[in-house]
Amino acid sequence: MSVTTEAKPSTATIGQYLLDRLHALGVEHIFGVPGDYILQFDKLIENHQINFINATRENTAGYMADAYARLRGLGVACITYGVGINITNAVAQGYVENSPFVVISGTASTEEFASCRYLHHMFGSHKGQLRDTTQMDIFQKMTVAQELLDNPLTAQTQIDRALDLCLTYKKPVYFEIPRNQVEQTIALAPAASVTRLDEDHEALAEVLEEVSEFLKRSERPVIWVGHEIQRHQLSGPILQFAEKYRIPIVSSILGKTTISEYHPLYMGIYQGVMSIEEVKEYVESADAIFVLGVALNEIETGMQTVNLNAKQKVLASSERIKVNHHHYPRVSMHALVNGLASLDLNLRFRSDYPAYIDRRLPPFKAVNDKKTSVQRLFECLQGFLRAEHLIVCDFGDSLFGCSDLILEQDNFLSNPYFATLGFGVPAAIGAAQAVPQKRVVGVVGDGAFQMTCTELSTAVRYGLDPIIILLNNHGYATERPILEGTYNDILNWSYSKIPQILGGGKGHYARTEEEMEHAFQQAFQERGTFHLIEVELEQDDLSPALHRFSQAIKKSSS
Repeated sequence: MSVTTEAKPSTATIGQYLLDRLHALGVEHIFGVPGDYILQFDKLIENHQINFINATRENTAGYMADAYARLRGLGVACITYGVGINITNAVAQGYVENSPFVVISGTASTEEFASCRYLHHMFGSHKGQLRDTTQMDIFQKMTVAQELLDNPLTAQTQIDRALDLCLTYKKPVYFEIPRNQVEQTIALAPAASVTRLDEDHEALAEVLEEVSEFLKRSERPVIWVGHEIQRHQLSGPILQFAEKYRIPIVSSILGKTTISEYHPLYMGIYQGVMSIEEVKEYVESADAIFVLGVALNEIETGMQTVNLNAKQKVLASSERIKVNHHHYPRVSMHALVNGLASLDLNLRFRSDYPAYIDRRLPPFKAVNDKKTSVQRLFECLQGFLRAEHLIVCDFGDSLFGCSDLILEQDNFLSNPYFATLGFGVPAAIGAAQAVPQKRVVGVVGDGAFQMTCTELSTAVRYGLDPIIILLNNHGYATERPILEGTYNDILNWSYSKIPQILGGGKGHYARTEEEMEHAFQQAFQERGTFHLIEVELEQDDLSPALHRFSQAIKKSSS
């Protein structure tokens, strides 16, 4: 383990040091809901370079921080104790989808706990303990570090350690600050940056030699990239490796836009039976496959229908490196990927793979008085997208329809694995703050929209201008093909009138293709205010991708 030091010793308060560290790591916005246990820390933010963004709920603040983290490398959400616990849905999602964000919760002081066994916002009596530990125990299950900052002598070390773990593992961490400790002064030592893994260079050389030998015997290799390549910023060396030997690339659904989908080596998303047939056939007939940064969960694997027949396999993630039957515990994914890029072999592979850009659709032309459909919606949307547009979508046909769009690198954000509904609108707000140079296009279903649409008021308050495309198919379309029932129905709102209630933004209603195209034209041309486009759809209208997904889900649950 190697350690480097920087900066000179000084003093700061616990709250100030935490904010300064976050700002130094690129954080410019903190999302949260104020509450009495966190007010002292909120006041510090108000006087800091970091901006506090008021959310309407704690869980939506978490989704904003999650989206911000995926785009900027680190996000932060701020809550009060107990009643702020509804942020856990967002934190659990960040944990399983590798989103490095920080949750900061205020709590009562030790003196307050000593004076009363039943403090407000607590989970009951803390008899026999110095404080209520329930919330810390809950977050222990879904974060890589949990720190109670109640000791000025250890606070700096705790903060540095937790942030280091957050950035190393790309997962959430949790800080709990008693409100009387926010202004406590601490004497700062030089900040330590710890490198966790001492690379075994001999093992790395052995890995690369093994890979080189099977590549020489291969005729049809393929690279399958996932979201961890994106999180660890390894797209560059992956492309260098692929381009040098002309190896085609597929991505996972969570790893969509890890590389530009206009790249001639890109074939599309591989997801087992949910893949486009020609992509599925090519991947499953490959004789060598590099599985790099892919989470092999049931969503990424098309409900466990991937069929990797290749005799030669490289499996690389942040947790393990495996080449065929050999494990390399002291070789990191980062070292392996950069090592692949540095290989110098006299090889160049076949070029008969199905390139994604060859499946581009002809320009959309609206048909007079024809009702809108899911497929035609996404065909129309594709024609408006440019390099400056970032797609943020909720789970459901919003996701599956978007999966077939052709997008530039790093222009797609969704939550296909944890798949919580209601992510889309707040994630669009977080994304708009994270990358203001891009125009965010949110795609959500009506069911998901009803859960978190109040965050459009946040867009109005802070002058954000996302385009929100709402697929109104009158209920939970993802569940209907699995098992139909009235529980899949929801009350139909006048969605396009919501901007009138909020006092900002513009609403559009589209029932026909002409109306849809006109609404898109207006929204994409006008900046400075959000646009909400309600597209009326038939209840049983599904995208081809959602139909494949629903059939796979139905089969796996029967």
